[in-house]
Amino acid sequence: MAITVMATVKSTNKIIPTSALICFLLTPAPIWAGEWTFEPNIGLTETYTNNVELSPNSKQSSLVSQAFIGLNTDYKSKYFDFAFKGTETYAAFSHDSDINDDFQEAQVDSRLFIGDTGLQIIASSSIENISKNDTDNSLADLVSGDTIQQQRHNAGLEYNVFNTDFSITSSITYNITNTEDNIGEYEGYSFDLITKNGRSARNVFWQVDAEFDQRENKDFNGKSYSIEAKVGAITSYRINPFIRAYDEDLTGNILGANSNNSTPSIGPGIRWLPTDHFFIDIAYNFVDENISNSDDYVSTSINWKPSARTFLSAGYSQRFYGDSYDFSFSHKNKRLTNRITYVESLEAFDRNTFIETDLGVFLCPSSDIELSSPADCFVTNTPNIPDSYTYTTFTSLTPVENNEFTLNKRLGWKSILALSRTTFTFDISTRDREPLSSGVVDSYLNISFDISRKFSPISTINFKTRYSENIYNKNNPDGAGQKDKYKVLTATYNRELADSISSFISIQLLDRESTRVDRNYQEARASLNITKDF
Repeated sequence: MAITVMATVKSTNKIIPTSALICFLLTPAPIWAGEWTFEPNIGLTETYTNNVELSPNSKQSSLVSQAFIGLNTDYKSKYFDFAFKGTETYAAFSHDSDINDDFQEAQVDSRLFIGDTGLQIIASSSIENISKNDTDNSLADLVSGDTIQQQRHNAGLEYNVFNTDFSITSSITYNITNTEDNIGEYEGYSFDLITKNGRSARNVFWQVDAEFDQRENKDFNGKSYSIEAKVGAITSYRINPFIRAYDEDLTGNILGANSNNSTPSIGPGIRWLPTDHFFIDIAYNFVDENISNSDDYVSTSINWKPSARTFLSAGYSQRFYGDSYDFSFSHKNKRLTNRITYVESLEAFDRNTFIETDLGVFLCPSSDIELSSPADCFVTNTPNIPDSYTYTTFTSLTPVENNEFTLNKRLGWKSILALSRTTFTFDISTRDREPLSSGVVDSYLNISFDISRKFSPISTINFKTRYSENIYNKNNPDGAGQKDKYKVLTATYNRELADSISSFISIQLLDRESTRVDRNYQEARASLNITKDF
C-alpha cells in the first residue's frame, strides 16, 4: 500500500536564482506542485543452506535469518524528480553467531529541470553489496557472507535538446566510487556529447560523438578521450560527400597510458541513402604518421530505423589497439522484445586484477588430499594431528588495486516473449577484459533462461536457470590461471496473503566446477519470506 501526499503551490514565471535552486534541491516538496509517494516495508526471510561455507567436502548447514526494513519513495513534479529505494538487513547465522552482521543497500536518483531549457541538474548515489573476490565466489550474496560494500556517487549537469534543426545529448558529471576494502576506488570527471543535424537540414549534415574520462586513485591518474566528427553536403541525389575526423588518446601515470595510444586521422567519405530511414557511411582515413603507428584505413557505419519499434546501427573502424567494432539492434512488437549490443570501452581502476597468494601450509587427510580445501584441514601448529594427515600448500587468486587501462569488449543479447499469462526471458552476455600493459585476457560468460507463469491475480511461479563461466589468465599458460563454471537452478512461488502482505517460497540448487580443486562444491537452499507493506 502506497502513502501519497499532494503538494501544490501557485505557479510563477519568474526566473529562480541559484540560491533558490539549491534550496529546491534540498527541499523540493513545498516548492512546486508534485506528489510524494511513500512505501515502507518490513519483512523476514529464512534461508536454510546445506553448505554455508561452500566447502567441497565438510559441508556445514545453517539457518540464515534476514530481518529487513525498507523504504521506497519518490517525488514527481513538472521540474523535479526524486526516487529513493533502500533496505537495512540484519543477517543471523545459526551455525556461528560471531559472523552475524547488518547490511545496507540503497539507490537514490534525482533530476532538477531548469525550466524548459533542456538543462538538468542530476545526482545519484548507490550502496550495494558485491562479491569480495570473484575468483572465490562470483555469485556471493548475504547468505554466503563473502561480500563487501561498494558506494557510488555521481553529480553533474545534463543538457538535451531535440528539434527539427539539431539534437544535442550531453552530460558532465563528477564520479566517486568507494569500497570497503579500498580496491576499485576512484574519483574523477566524465563528459559525453552526441550532436547531429535535424530533419530540417537542407544543405549541410553533421554528427559529433565525443567522450572524456578522468579518474584518479591516490597517486595514480588516467585520462582518456575520443572524438569522431562528420561534416558533409546534402545533395539532390542519394549520395552525399563528407569529411570524417577521428582522434583519441590515453594519458596519465598508470599502465597502458603512452604515446602509441593516439590515433589522429582525417579523410573523405560518402554517405549512401537507399531510403529515407537507412544510410551507409564509408570513409578513407589518412592517419598522422608522425603521431601514430597505425596505417591508413577504411571505416564504415550503418544506420537503419524503419519504424519507431526497430533500430539497427553498426560500425567498423580502427583504433590504436587494432580493429574496432560496435553494434546495436533493437526490435519490439506486441509480444516479443529483442535487443543485441556490442561495445568496446577503455576503463581503469576496476576490481578484476588478481595475483596468486599463498594461503599457507595445512595438514590435510591423506586419502582426500587432491579434493581437500583449507576448511577440511588443520593449521600446522595444531596439536594431536592423526598420522593419516599430510602437509599441503594452498594458494588462491586475490584481488589487488588495478592501476592500469583495460580494454573491455562486451556483447549482450536479451529477448523477452510476453504471452497473456507466461513470460519467457533469455539473456546472454560475454565480456573479454584485456589490460593494455600485459595483453592477458580474462573472459566472462553468463547465460540465463527465465519462465514466469501467473496462475492468478495473487500468485505466480518462476523457474530460472543460469550458467556462468569465468576464465582468468585465459591466454597466459605461465600465469596463475583459473576456470570456474557455475550452474544454478531456482524455483520460486510468490503469493499475496492479504492486503499489503506477500510471501514467497524458493528452492535453489548450485553446482560449481573449478580448476581450483578447493572451489568445487554443491549447495542447496530453501527460503521462506514474508513481507508487510505499509
